[in-house]
Amino acid sequence: MSPMLDETEVSRFVEVIGAKGDCLHLRSQQRVPLPPAGRVLILREGMLAIDAMPAKGKLQVLDFLVAGDLVSASSVLPAPGHSLRAITRASLVSLDPPAVDRSIPAQDYWAFLVARSLNQLARARIHQLLIGRLETEQRVASFILSLALRNLRKGMRQVSVELPMSRTDIANYLVINCDTLSRTMMRLCDSGLIERHSRHALRVIDLEALRRRSPLASLLSTVFERRDDQESGSASCVEGSASVPSMHEDHGLIPLVVTGARLSRSSAKVLMPRGEL
Repeated sequence: MSPMLDETEVSRFVEVIGAKGDCLHLRSQQRVPLPPAGRVLILREGMLAIDAMPAKGKLQVLDFLVAGDLVSASSVLPAPGHSLRAITRASLVSLDPPAVDRSIPAQDYWAFLVARSLNQLARARIHQLLIGRLETEQRVASFILSLALRNLRKGMRQVSVELPMSRTDIANYLVINCDTLSRTMMRLCDSGLIERHSRHALRVIDLEALRRRSPLASLLSTVFERRDDQESGSASCVEGSASVPSMHEDHGLIPLVVTGARLSRSSAKVLMPRGEL
């Protein structure tokens, strides 16, 4: 299986396709109006949360969006109680899909959007499993592992993890209360798995032990972990399709399908600096 575009390649691609789009700058905790039908918002930098507030219910965070993620009228329910919120200072690019920047072939433009959409869909499915089937400590361990795998590089034994979201946002995302989250984080610290640096940062000390605490470790690795060919600068998405099953003693068979397409060489020339092709 080939990996998704890494963060550097996503950033380059977003800069190119967003060159002619309308840019929107947000303050921390500012709400974002949903885009009209037919338009797409691409998060250029920062972090957003997709919030849901059922009638007379408690706020739940459905997902944390990072640079390169997409927002459209179909990805966030246009219903009362659903909204987008900036976790940090953020900027988005608003695009009208038919108006494709001619510096990138149309098929690569659409391949990028489809690959990112499928990655977000895979994350949403994992979140459903996380809050529906896992115990509290397994939820917290899985959440930290997913963040650590984004930053993992070949040969690293310890991984630094930023937590720009508040403790309340994390608790709402994991569907636990704040006190339970704090106690669970302390147990993981006492077990030597993680080390807290500040309110918004920690270090994973024992990544393999953390993997063993998460029944979803193999799925998280498939969706979030970089592969060796990304380290060499490959601008590839997942070719074709692949089904990656994960078996856990209490959860049965959990299929995950991630699909995408390889960017053409003409698009790779836009993404990669001169001399790297």
